[in-house]
Amino acid sequence: MKKLISNILNGVVVLTAVNGLWSCSAENPFDSEGEGTIRLHTTVNAITTRADDDQTASDPMQEFKDKCVVYISSEKGLIYKKVGLHNVDEKITLKTGHYAAEAWTGDSVAASFDKKFFRGYQSFEVTKGSQQNIALTCKIQNVVASINTSTIDPNLMRDDYIITIKNSRGEIVFDKENASSERAYFMMPDGDNTLEYTISGTRQDGKSFSKSGSIDGVQRAHHYILNFEYNPNGSGQSGSDSGAVFLKIIIKDEDIHDSQNVTVHSRPTITGVDFKIEKQQVYTSDADIPESLNVQLCGFKGLKELAVTSTSASELGIPTDSINLLEADANRLQPYKDAGLAWTAPEYNAKTDVATAYLTIPRNMIERLSTAATSEHVIRITIKDGASDPKTQSATIRIARNEGTIKIEDPIVLDKVDQESDCLSTTPYSFTIPFTLSDEVDGTPGVEYSKAEEDSWTFVPVAIPAKAPRRSSMTRAQQKYSVTITGLEPGTDYKYRAACGDFHSDNVMTFTTESTFTIPDASFEEWSSYQASTMLGTKTVALPGNTGDKETSFWGSGNEGSATANLTLTNKSTDMKHSGQYSARLGSNSALGVIAAGNIFTGKYVKTDGTNGVLSVGRPYNGSHPAKLKVYANYRPGSGVTINDKNKDFLPANFAGGTDHGQIYVALTTEEVEIRTNPSNRKLFESNDPVVLAYGQVTWTGNFGPDGQLQEIEIPLEYNDRAKKTKPTHLVIVCSASKYGDYFSGSKNSVMYLDDFELIYE
Repeated sequence: MKKLISNILNGVVVLTAVNGLWSCSAENPFDSEGEGTIRLHTTVNAITTRADDDQTASDPMQEFKDKCVVYISSEKGLIYKKVGLHNVDEKITLKTGHYAAEAWTGDSVAASFDKKFFRGYQSFEVTKGSQQNIALTCKIQNVVASINTSTIDPNLMRDDYIITIKNSRGEIVFDKENASSERAYFMMPDGDNTLEYTISGTRQDGKSFSKSGSIDGVQRAHHYILNFEYNPNGSGQSGSDSGAVFLKIIIKDEDIHDSQNVTVHSRPTITGVDFKIEKQQVYTSDADIPESLNVQLCGFKGLKELAVTSTSASELGIPTDSINLLEADANRLQPYKDAGLAWTAPEYNAKTDVATAYLTIPRNMIERLSTAATSEHVIRITIKDGASDPKTQSATIRIARNEGTIKIEDPIVLDKVDQESDCLSTTPYSFTIPFTLSDEVDGTPGVEYSKAEEDSWTFVPVAIPAKAPRRSSMTRAQQKYSVTITGLEPGTDYKYRAACGDFHSDNVMTFTTESTFTIPDASFEEWSSYQASTMLGTKTVALPGNTGDKETSFWGSGNEGSATANLTLTNKSTDMKHSGQYSARLGSNSALGVIAAGNIFTGKYVKTDGTNGVLSVGRPYNGSHPAKLKVYANYRPGSGVTINDKNKDFLPANFAGGTDHGQIYVALTTEEVEIRTNPSNRKLFESNDPVVLAYGQVTWTGNFGPDGQLQEIEIPLEYNDRAKKTKPTHLVIVCSASKYGDYFSGSKNSVMYLDDFELIYE
């Protein structure tokens, strides 16, 4: 509950205004015989960047004025909207009544050097025959921070300093190039009123230093300036806060605006915490009921009354009459407490003039509601604020405990997708959303989506079976479908909402597409080598890529093992290729009396165990979900297969003397996988290993590709059930000219060529 209380709204005014803006007016407020007129004068005030300060030829705020959106709303909802201050009418005629004017402009970004956000709000009354001027000032909503570089002493500090300032969602980095000319603009998330800073650099005596601290209790429209003070004799040793003695930071707090924001006495608000109080709550099974329903109550100048009544009071265990829970005596309150109902005392915020309290309806109270009721259960909440002219507000929690009382108000309801727990919902180019459909739909149901920063929506219709189940025979939870949005851009933030005919849901949700992953050195154009110790001395080992280091190279091979016999089984080749100059040639051979397979894999050759190899397969990648692995290949299996007698029980019965097999397999895993070929402690790659989330393979028992040419092949990846809730961390690709090379069996004449590996996303 304390956590809930800490997330107090910035003010009732903002919440009321926002909710009203998107509703539709029930009657026309613009009467041809209007009883009053206003002239609305809107300005945008801001602190400018130092670069803006130097702009004398043009107005640095013009862009904000051009994109400013101005609204006028009444209790009935939005009645006037204009984009651009130049488009606001000089005179606006309105009926008698109470109105609010509001304006927004700029970009609400967590942290930026140039993105600013402004908001203005003013309420007013229109009376018969009145003519009045309404001043609506858009004031900056950012917390601003900058560096006073004149306090940085070059005799004590070198100019390699880095200064990072951040909140919980974003950060800004200053250095010598921008510290004197830029200001950082932060939009603070709810509940976050702290900026953290870290300064690191080098003293003139060559010792490194760092200094960390925080600016607590930051406020919007305040400019926080970091000033440097020194103790030149202080310690400068390295460390996480080694500048504590050498360097001291003094924060100067400047109020950007001299005037205070106008306080508007609006109605109290009743808001569901993590649920929409205006929607019916469906709990047809006890398993559907949350631990509690928490309701936030906000009132101007305090809260003086709180009452809870219900049509199902006896089932809930509360009295049928209504009392003020904030002022009633202990005897009258006891039945509510015994029933499980809980509420907090109003917590007053002097800065916003708003008091906030919370009401909690626990799970066990909801479980008492009858599942046999013929109508929905109703719990009504009423509050009154503490103003001299108090206003009241009521809200109703509606609960359906059985199928017959379900009321699907929206024709289509989209589920919010948790991308962390539903890892397969998203690819770089697509996003899958589960949804629920109402019995009867007027119009085409679907999903609207757009990039997060854009306002133009794209509609995607959903495909519904011809005979969709009706609610009369199925519960709402069983009427589930899904829709996939395709054609998206990788690594991009999007928003989405339900739509059907004229219906557009106000529940806008977000998702981020995955980024694609480009396989390093996938074209095998660069090769290097490293020195390896073998039983016969130090040998030069060929390695894909230009690192010359098997620990960091994305690709490895068994060349280190075959180097003992002075053989290089895998190397670059110009014999055939798809692009560039080279491909990878994998040629099996006979080494020390057994077959050694030509192979290549993502990972590294760890060591030689006697005459056996120990490999680590899998390299870290970005955790995305490709559909296929594409590669250009040519394979020619050798005949007259030789089998190692110690391993014959592990091989196909008809393999001896026949034609060799070539294989490529790909997997997504949660860690590197060790492969050991020593029969005494053998461990091979298993596709059903718990660390494997997706797997695909191709095995060739004959020729693949035309003579002298590479041919494209795509290997589909099949994701298992574990992949839904677990994100992969490693990419495994293993290619072998002799599939059973791990058992020292195959043909010394088998050859495979590979070029241009690529992950394919759908």
